[in-house]
Amino acid sequence: MPIPALDGLRPTSDRTRETLFNWLQFELPGMHVLDLFAGTGALGLEALSRDAESAVFVEPQSVAAEGIRQSLQTLNLTAEVRVMVAEQFLEQTDAVFDLVFVDPPFSLDLWQSTVDRLAVSDRLSSGGYIYVEAPVGQTLTVPDGLTVVKEKTAGKVRFQLWQKAGVAG
Repeated sequence: MPIPALDGLRPTSDRTRETLFNWLQFELPGMHVLDLFAGTGALGLEALSRDAESAVFVEPQSVAAEGIRQSLQTLNLTAEVRVMVAEQFLEQTDAVFDLVFVDPPFSLDLWQSTVDRLAVSDRLSSGGYIYVEAPVGQTLTVPDGLTVVKEKTAGKVRFQLWQKAGVAG
């Protein structure tokens, strides 16, 4: 997958992606996925390749969004790609997702505000998951109604899988 040279673009490492998708391997088929701060789209593309039902990619940089469209075409996958900021998308959509990737550029410090918004919205299904990738040392408060179900550190990155209370599916 080509990676555009854009400020703040930091694709999730192959090793981290492998761990994440091992965690989700039995839940992923049939899921509706939201890749906020999509960047290269690697997380959403991987989810689709592992039988997620659908994916929406939200990316504010048009060059990166076009790269995602090209990757979808190359891989013969279909998905919605929206060129907008995550906050705007969450305000405008009525869609409900089973898995949301929250991996913003580290310099933007958008983790807490994004997960807080997801926690109080109806955008995350009952039993749904939020994947959060942040720098080691970044303090995150898990909002009420969510629990950390998996967590790992790799190099300078800490990644967690949170689940919303309720029954998945």
